[in-house]
Amino acid sequence: MAMRPGRNCRPPGGISRRGHAPPPARIASSRREIAMAQTDRDDDPAEIPYRGHGIPKLGFENYWYPILRAAEVKKKPKAVRLAGRDIVVYRDDGKLYALDDRCPHRGVKLSLGECSYKGTGTISCPYHGWTFDGSNGRLVAAIMDGPDAPITRKVTIRHYPIREFAGLIWLWPGEMEPSVLEEDIPPYIGRQDEFFTIPMYTDYKCNWRWLVDNWGNDHHAQYVHRSSPELIFQPVLPFALTIEPKPLPSGKGMSFKRSGGMTSAEFPGLGRFPNNEWWRFMKPTGRGNVSGFQESKAHKVYGIQNQSELWLPGLIIVGRLSGEYALIQWAVPIDENTTRCFNINNFRRLGRMREMYDRLHYAVWRGWAHDRIFSDQDKVLVEAVVPGPERLSKSDTGVIAWRKFAGANARRPEPAGKASLDVA
Repeated sequence: MAMRPGRNCRPPGGISRRGHAPPPARIASSRREIAMAQTDRDDDPAEIPYRGHGIPKLGFENYWYPILRAAEVKKKPKAVRLAGRDIVVYRDDGKLYALDDRCPHRGVKLSLGECSYKGTGTISCPYHGWTFDGSNGRLVAAIMDGPDAPITRKVTIRHYPIREFAGLIWLWPGEMEPSVLEEDIPPYIGRQDEFFTIPMYTDYKCNWRWLVDNWGNDHHAQYVHRSSPELIFQPVLPFALTIEPKPLPSGKGMSFKRSGGMTSAEFPGLGRFPNNEWWRFMKPTGRGNVSGFQESKAHKVYGIQNQSELWLPGLIIVGRLSGEYALIQWAVPIDENTTRCFNINNFRRLGRMREMYDRLHYAVWRGWAHDRIFSDQDKVLVEAVVPGPERLSKSDTGVIAWRKFAGANARRPEPAGKASLDVA
């Protein structure tokens, strides 16, 4: 039986619709009953790293996810996929609607239909004209059965909470009552009076968990991205770091304190890493500048607490010491083998001329240097992961901490038994 939104659905790791603060986050072993309920068969090699933590292959449902750029939803309905569900998104009279993308009559996709009755918020199936109300999923007319068709009182399909915000279309795929979007996403996106955003996305042929593991301060950037346009002339980022994961007071994610490390080293019997890379003549800047955050403008002037944070349901925030820019990468689970990686570039509003400069800089440099080349370096590797047992090491401290945190703190409906006890 599906849980009715808003009834005994307290989100343990997030903000409720009424804005109550969540309880303190915990890094602990995941609850076994959740783990067993949300993972596949025991012999599935893709589940080995996640089974014990209860991290589902189709993502954590009860969160907002970006799914499209707002400009992509125009006059025609748009078919999308999220968490393994086929959904039709459409506009009518400027308002957005989202329904299951299947007519229950004969199974045709509603996304092939049209909004035949403008201003009513409805969409009609192209096969026999079954027409559904986008606000509640109710069948309001079966055109080929006539205006008094009794079937209209018997059929309802699922509808989804949907928002347009910050140039993106957001969907809530879960059964719980949706949270307040602006309060549930990073403030770089949520505070559009302070920042403007430039989003883009790429679809990866991999499970979403592999991409998020890639963001857990696992030292891959120091090796994989040292040849990227942003970093090729700078010293190699420090490696062999000591990573100290810490849950955020909000309960929404984790920060990672980094200390120690080195930018080069001699390996017995092999030689030096990096090996005679004479072209690294620049000082660390931009993404390469990762030291001195506590004394930075971002921290002292703007009050930003961390340069990098990893949030539920699966996104990373990477800021700059200036506090004037932050990249948010968001792993959106399309299905178990496809992930939509959003690069959401956030620029502080510093006047019209500065905004023109930032948009031009993105168009001629950052858009391809990072959002294409840098990100595609990750894409090649996470798409090449062969599922199976892992041998984790010191550099995986952040990955291990993230898996434990996510499994223990993700927002889920209260178990039925627990809800009944609360009511009693």
